[in-house]
Amino acid sequence: MFTFVSGATSHFYSFQRGGRTPPARITTLAALVLLALIILPLPLAHTEGQSVVVTVNDLPITDFDIDQRVRLWVAIGRETKGADVRKEALQSLIDDMIKRAEAKKYQAEATDDMVDKQIERMAKNSGTDKDGLAAKLKSKGVSMSALRTFVTAQISFNRLLSALYKVEVKVDPSEVDKKYQEVAKDPRLKPVTVYEIIEITLPVEKTSDVMAQELLMARAADAQQYRKQYKNCASAHQAAAGVFNVKIGNLIKADGNKLPAPLKAALDKAGPGSLVGPGRSREGIQLIGFCAKSSVAPPMPSRDQVETMLLNKKYNVYEERYMRELRRNAFVDYKDPNYAQ
Repeated sequence: MFTFVSGATSHFYSFQRGGRTPPARITTLAALVLLALIILPLPLAHTEGQSVVVTVNDLPITDFDIDQRVRLWVAIGRETKGADVRKEALQSLIDDMIKRAEAKKYQAEATDDMVDKQIERMAKNSGTDKDGLAAKLKSKGVSMSALRTFVTAQISFNRLLSALYKVEVKVDPSEVDKKYQEVAKDPRLKPVTVYEIIEITLPVEKTSDVMAQELLMARAADAQQYRKQYKNCASAHQAAAGVFNVKIGNLIKADGNKLPAPLKAALDKAGPGSLVGPGRSREGIQLIGFCAKSSVAPPMPSRDQVETMLLNKKYNVYEERYMRELRRNAFVDYKDPNYAQ
């Protein structure tokens, strides 16, 4: 079993060798560990509810299904190809239904045990267990059922490719060596400096210019009182005692390369454990608590993982070849014209 994901756009897949079980080309979720370090929450598609968007051979796909697929892609760091990510996610779900239906016709559909074992391997390769993986997905707004749907379709179709179409793909060792050297030089594998910060805001009501200036001065004085009571990030809430209306944000783990240059310079000058500010913000007066600073490097893939990636790329050619015919024969009924192609 070989799995790897590097950065926000690279995709290595995992599969099992041996016997008659074909490659289960499933994107791993090791990237979740790195995605947790993003400075702000990633933009996710909003949940539309359970309205049916499309039926595929009379089986429904809802807005919620689309939303879950988009969120799953964000969680595993998949790069989307088109401008409309929801249409792209819908097409992915349609393809999955077609794959499962075809696999079921030839009794090649993945069993629950196969799916469970694949998810356990994915969890292990992301440094956790099945429950830990579920928790990571939940933090990204993804249900385990969305992952199971994705995994089931991939395993089922790969079994079909092997059993029905007799697809057998090989990679020359020289190809692996060349690609491995390219991956080793990928700048996305370089260490990233992570700043752990919290935002402390003292809101100021919007009013006339004269009154606003007086309120800002009063809140600036409140900020100085807060500074005196502040010791470190752990004391952020305690330091607000006796200070009117203090909003303390959640801990943010920020990529230093994405921080505004002036803020980064101020944090570096102040050092971890310090408080930067006060300064003006849209809401009023703001302080920044600098909790910690660390260096995080993505894991370097093994040669076997690079070989897996190359095999997946070749398998994709066969998959697309057979999917074109299956899509033509499937009955797809768009209930929502906004998604019709």
